[in-house]
Amino acid sequence: MNRLSLSFLSALAVTCCAQPMSAAADATAGRALVKRYADAIVGVELVVTIKMKVGDREAPPREQRIEVNGTVISPSGLTVTTLAEVDPQSAFEAMRANAPGGNRVELVGADFKEVKLRLADGREVPARFVLKDADLDLAFMAPDVAAAEGTAKEFAYVKLEDAAQGEMLGDYFNLSRAPKVLQRVPMVRAGQVSGIVEKPRRVYLMTDQTVGTPSFDAQGRVLGISLQHFANGRRTGLVVVPAADIAEMAKQASAAQAAPAK
Repeated sequence: MNRLSLSFLSALAVTCCAQPMSAAADATAGRALVKRYADAIVGVELVVTIKMKVGDREAPPREQRIEVNGTVISPSGLTVTTLAEVDPQSAFEAMRANAPGGNRVELVGADFKEVKLRLADGREVPARFVLKDADLDLAFMAPDVAAAEGTAKEFAYVKLEDAAQGEMLGDYFNLSRAPKVLQRVPMVRAGQVSGIVEKPRRVYLMTDQTVGTPSFDAQGRVLGISLQHFANGRRTGLVVVPAADIAEMAKQASAAQAAPAK
């Protein structure tokens, strides 16, 4: 066998060996993230009665059950999730933007009969909205202290201040939970930043993500939370809002959480 052939085989062997090692490193990092942060991913469950009017005719009230992932971001249980999925008004405005020229539909009422957080161990904690931000699709919720007797004093949480910087084609891990019918088991998926939008504000486009959940780098630093993106009132898809932007809004949410419930 000549020298060229030996060199080629040596290079091929290095390449073949390197790929499984990289995959193994990804698997190790992903498992470590599940162990570290899975309990900070909670279920946000709501029961809401929606009242709508079409033209001059009011439709019968309709009860809707909502289940979505949320991310706990403080030891006091402050949780962030997507406003578009939990607020009927936001969903209604998006629906109307996507169907111009139709019947004049008006949302006349949305009464929340039940708002709760489902923790990793299955416990249900009554909760309340403390802050909403339609521009960033943020809904902040907090445990209802008066109705949550027996709940842990401190929650597992994701520290937004320990943030990662997003890089094009950088590798990240999205951490979420399966639906309740699948026992809400932790799920972790590897993905990449496929694009970075800079204006009007920075957001990351990811190859794999779940709304209301965080993505991390391999060192456990949080990149941001996956939320709905809107343009001219219409949904355009999921984006990752950087952790720093959410942390800034969380300051207001924390102050609202500390204030007496109305």
